Amino acid sequence: MNDAVNEFSKSRIGGVVVLVLRAIGVALGLFLLAIAVPLFFLPIPLGIPLFVLSALLLAASSRTAHTIVTNVLKRFPTVWNRVRRMFGDKDETPAE
Repeated sequence: MNDAVNEFSKSRIGGVVVLVLRAIGVALGLFLLAIAVPLFFLPIPLGIPLFVLSALLLAASSRTAHTIVTNVLKRFPTVWNRVRRMFGDKDETPAE
């Protein structure tokens, strides 16, 4: 979602639609993040999956959040390689 949506986002109406969708994604991600923090302390493990889901949604909607999540994942090469493989990158060399 961080990349341009082909030729659609280059038109005036398409740009507005992409902007609105990203704003909704950021708002929903922040809302889920706010719910995940209190749930983290419950004995039922609901906070961690909700936190991961909200982080993914934020990373897909916001360039800044995408950069932050990518930099955090690069600190752990094993996790970074799994995430890259999950999204279709077959290169197994750790990122520097």
